Amino acid sequence: MKTTGMVRRIDELGRIVIPKEMRKQLMMKEGESISFSLEDDKIILTKFSMLNKMGPTVQVLLEGLYTKYHNTFMICDRQNVIASSSDGLARYQRKMLPKDLTLLIEQQEKQIEITMDFFDESQKITIYPLINGQECQGALLMITKQTPYYMMDETLLEFVNEVIEQEIEACV
Repeated sequence: MKTTGMVRRIDELGRIVIPKEMRKQLMMKEGESISFSLEDDKIILTKFSMLNKMGPTVQVLLEGLYTKYHNTFMICDRQNVIASSSDGLARYQRKMLPKDLTLLIEQQEKQIEITMDFFDESQKITIYPLINGQECQGALLMITKQTPYYMMDETLLEFVNEVIEQEIEACV
């Protein structure tokens, strides 16, 4: 763990201010949630994501999509890969997304297909935003390996997207 040298005082209500530089680096916005945990004598603050609480159903869906289309499928929050089909576990799981991809996810368009540098390799990626209410929680990502997006069953992908969004709602 890296020490920043920044010191903050606790006010009479037990509040502290997270330094602006850290909030900016983590792309934290006003109103977002933080989870707290203790590790020995340290308090660990983590940007909270409801996607981290999803059940095993989502992993089964990702594996089913991989088996059917032979593309890599991932679930990500707005910053990190949360889950991946088995072919992408070692390479992508729990990795931080490139900033330009996070900006595309937050646009909340129905789906976006783009070729971009993704973890040091040019990849064709399709983005399906995951919306809870009016807020984007993350995205279902597909890296095209074998089956191009236009040859896929759009109804099936919309169904998978709906199941994931229902999982998010169940976590609330």
